[in-house]
Amino acid sequence: MPAYMLTFLRVEDAETHARDYLPDAHAILLKYGGKPLAITEHFDVLEGNLPEGRLILMEFPSAQAAKDYYLGPEHAPYKAILDKVASSDLMVFEGLPA
Repeated sequence: MPAYMLTFLRVEDAETHARDYLPDAHAILLKYGGKPLAITEHFDVLEGNLPEGRLILMEFPSAQAAKDYYLGPEHAPYKAILDKVASSDLMVFEGLPA
């Protein structure tokens, strides 16, 4: 069953994020079957309150694949970089069966 990772990302050091995190983390994302679906800072909240930040929506083959990517040992050194240059709100959830 497909799963999705939804993140609201607030980058404080864009240069370090682009140089030291994105290229390698993106390669690892692809290895785990991750596929970016939407990345935007422009969205309309029609009801309720959402966290601030860039909205990032990614699809994975399963919730476990998403967790294995984000929490796994390959991503860990890059997650440490990310934690220094950004803050986020992040969730993983299952989609509808195919």
